[in-house]
Amino acid sequence: MSLLLIHNARLFDGEDLLSGPHSVIVRDGRIEQVAEPAQIPEAVRAEARADGTHIEAAGATLLPGLIDLHVHLIWDGSDDPVRSLALESPEQTLLKGVGFARQTLRAGITTVRDLGSIDDQAIRLAEAVERGWIEGPRVIASGRTIVMTGGHDPFWGLPVDGPVEALKAVRTQLFAGARVIKVSATGGVYGRPEGESVDDVELLPDELQAIAEQAHRRGVRVAAHAIGRQGIQNSIDAGIDTIEHGHFLTPEQAQTMAERGMALIPTLYVYQNLAESPAIPAYARTKAREVIDRHQQAFADARSAGVLIGAGSDAGSPETPHPALIEEIEALVNGGMSRTAALRAATADAARILDLDAEIGLIRPGHRADLTLVDGDPTIDLAALRRVRHVIQDGSIRV
Repeated sequence: MSLLLIHNARLFDGEDLLSGPHSVIVRDGRIEQVAEPAQIPEAVRAEARADGTHIEAAGATLLPGLIDLHVHLIWDGSDDPVRSLALESPEQTLLKGVGFARQTLRAGITTVRDLGSIDDQAIRLAEAVERGWIEGPRVIASGRTIVMTGGHDPFWGLPVDGPVEALKAVRTQLFAGARVIKVSATGGVYGRPEGESVDDVELLPDELQAIAEQAHRRGVRVAAHAIGRQGIQNSIDAGIDTIEHGHFLTPEQAQTMAERGMALIPTLYVYQNLAESPAIPAYARTKAREVIDRHQQAFADARSAGVLIGAGSDAGSPETPHPALIEEIEALVNGGMSRTAALRAATADAARILDLDAEIGLIRPGHRADLTLVDGDPTIDLAALRRVRHVIQDGSIRV
């Protein structure tokens, strides 16, 4: 059996910072024991030292592997990623995605949810990681986004009109290997320079209903790009699982989301970039500036209502290079979350949103040994998350 001992670390277990140093024993890719250092048998310590699988972690903090709930691995984070895609061959785009996946893992992010890619390329990346062909985080990918004809993100959209086509689109994406379904319920800030407003209602209620029912029947969750109030309401009514962005979320809608166990992935950082960067296409910068204050209010309303909030960076989007999860965690804190709550949003709460909390997101016996060791204490100083000492995935030391 393979053994790994991480000894004498400060421990954030996904929910709270535990008192005093702790040690973690990992066998065959799963956490076997979490205990105070003195409780670790000397035989285990000797075995780990003998075969080089002993990590002395004094002064460092051990966290669950971080989870980014909203990325686009085949976007490059340039000022205009759609333009970049137009200049690349499919092979070049996919190879860049391989590089971004590696960068993401090495930053301590061991799981991502990819919510949109051309030609289902992120699904292929997910398969390559799972088969051990490339180094990267576990990828839960939607592939193409289900959109109305002419809807938001048409460059990787699967256009539908009516509930029958919407039903077929879900089946198409599941057959392609999607492990989450992404829909565009409203227009967006970045996408098309003309003919798209953030409060446009795109997919209609009966289309969203058909999508959610079919995905849930197959055990797959649905994420909705939803900025405008009515599109958010349509998504809530349809039983969508996560609202992405949610700028015009109302207090009443937040209360309903909390009651139904829905989650919000606010992606604060990317919109701050869109509003502030002079390199961003002018139309996107203008639209972002118009909604940025409302976004902060919606985030506050969601927290007040007790909505489950997850950290998603939208990495790959304009001026948001991979990885960007730490910047999103910082934006959550700047928006009013405590550091501990923001860390939960990228660990235990993120795992709950993925319905993977029995596997990842917590440092508990029986869980997968997806772990990140950083120098310092991120519950005091989030900059510690940038000082990655080791990244462990399924019990194997990747960094």
